[in-house]
Amino acid sequence: MFIKVFLVSIGLLTASFSTGRAQSTATQTDTLSLIVGKWTGSFDGAASGNFELVLNQDSNRKLSGQVIMIADDGTRHPIDLKTVAWQNGQLNAAYTDPQDGGEVTFSGKYVSPALKGTWKSDGGQSAGTWQVARATR
Repeated sequence: MFIKVFLVSIGLLTASFSTGRAQSTATQTDTLSLIVGKWTGSFDGAASGNFELVLNQDSNRKLSGQVIMIADDGTRHPIDLKTVAWQNGQLNAAYTDPQDGGEVTFSGKYVSPALKGTWKSDGGQSAGTWQVARATR
């Protein structure tokens, strides 16, 4: 009887661990799908303004995207992201500022229903916060 109970217990533990791994993989996939798409919002700090963030995912789950700066007169200035990664619920990305050639980095997290985080440029001398919400159109 003890051996039968022991074997059933081992079977339940194995099933529990398998389910936990499957949920972990599904969670990573689901959170990545949360951030892919078009977002619109603002940034502030050493500089401020409005922008859009477009995040794309290819068939290999690799991310790419653009930051589209929106000038006060409505002019749009798209900038390709040099790097973009989503890992452990954290977005990290960088692009080259077309005005001065410096690198701008930003990071953030998904806080339903928005992406929020911080940015820095000039080697950290300029910094601030940003926030975007899912674009409705």
